[in-house]
Amino acid sequence: MRGFLAGLAALALLPGAACNEDVLIETPPVMQLGIDTLEFGAVAVGRQAIQEVVVQNAGAGPLRLGQVEFSGAGAAAFAASLPEGDIPPTGQGRVAVSFAPPDIGRFSAVMTIQGNDPRRPTAAVAVGGDGYRQGALQVEPDRLDFGRVDAGSSATGTVLVSNVGNGDLLLTGIFLSAETSPDFRLLSSTQPGELPGGRSVSIRLAYSPGLDSLPPGAGRLVVEAADPLNPRQEVALLAELNRAPVADAGPDQQVDPLDTVVLDGTGSRDDDGDLPLTFSWSLTRRPEGSASELQGVDSTQPVLVPDVVGLYEAELWVSDATGLRSLLPDRVLVTAVPAERLLVELVWDSPIADLDLHLVAPGGSPGSTLDCFYDNRRPDWGAAGDDSDDPQLKRDDYSGFGPEVIGYADPIDGVYQLLVDYYASHTPSGREPTTATLRVFVDGVLAAEISRRLEEQGSRWLVATLQWPEGIVVEQDVME
Repeated sequence: MRGFLAGLAALALLPGAACNEDVLIETPPVMQLGIDTLEFGAVAVGRQAIQEVVVQNAGAGPLRLGQVEFSGAGAAAFAASLPEGDIPPTGQGRVAVSFAPPDIGRFSAVMTIQGNDPRRPTAAVAVGGDGYRQGALQVEPDRLDFGRVDAGSSATGTVLVSNVGNGDLLLTGIFLSAETSPDFRLLSSTQPGELPGGRSVSIRLAYSPGLDSLPPGAGRLVVEAADPLNPRQEVALLAELNRAPVADAGPDQQVDPLDTVVLDGTGSRDDDGDLPLTFSWSLTRRPEGSASELQGVDSTQPVLVPDVVGLYEAELWVSDATGLRSLLPDRVLVTAVPAERLLVELVWDSPIADLDLHLVAPGGSPGSTLDCFYDNRRPDWGAAGDDSDDPQLKRDDYSGFGPEVIGYADPIDGVYQLLVDYYASHTPSGREPTTATLRVFVDGVLAAEISRRLEEQGSRWLVATLQWPEGIVVEQDVME
């Protein structure tokens, strides 16, 4: 020990008082501890607690600490690390002391610190602590990203909640924080319960954005447990919302039958900018007897020609560049209302029968100049040379179903005959039974609808008479 102290002692050179010679005098360090006991309290088995012991050098020479030893029954539960280098005069160093209980119970020991203080080469501190078993909370991952999720669909993810301690762990709460987007939801049970040491439980979550969802998709999953060192952990929840495109089929329209109607889907949009959009139109409603179809169903502006009076409905779906379809379609109504004061329609249910519609003027007979039909499509019944006051066969059909349509802007007064000729069956036998329906519209309002079964070509059906200007339809229903 003398050699150890002599090798580390500082020397001071002082003048001699009597013989006027220089004399070497030692200036030793002085080791002082601020405490004589160090208590760690309760520490979970398998965990480690660390405290520091301050060593003060109250001497004039540098203090070097040699080693630290633990003695006593609980010595194995303690360890220490020394500060690097010497402690200068009036300086201090810190000895880090750790306590890691290997089991439950009380652990006590004496820590001895050695130094180069010649008068006090060792200093002792009584150390102690209690070991107990405890659950320890661990939640992984700390960030859960659902990626890009289409509106109207759902993505799921899993968080692993583990007890990495050696005792039971009470899970006291599993919930979504208040600011979490409502599109996130928990799929697993969130009831409090005990989780044994070394065990884990999976928490499943879903992100399910809807039509009205807004970005960003963000929030936090909170897990709380009876772990005094780590009672609460949070997981950041992230998702990128792919909003669905919005279909816009344009405004409703009112037109004259047989007018060309252009529908307009250019108001459709995608708020994420996933362009171009693709379009899918369909005709979801049309009047009975109508054979109208949409043309250009995959275009922005399809075309419809309403062939009979009544209500037509078109439906539009759009998809964005990622393939995501609008969550809802948009619909547009087209109302076909005759501009003429008198409109007569004829439809039938055979795909091959050919029926002809006749409007016979007062005093006229079928096939005469006072008969408006396929061979006299626009007779001159009003002012000579003025088409505006004449009837017109607006549509002649000979391939089945109809319609055939006669419009008359301003009928002359009198009693008209409404006739249907079964022109051709297009069958060898001449028979092709079909049900024909005649509709009469007066000032845009349905005044009469009359149906009859027609059996074979060559027959004539006197359907009704029409009194004008009263607009009264009198059913005749006579076969000739």
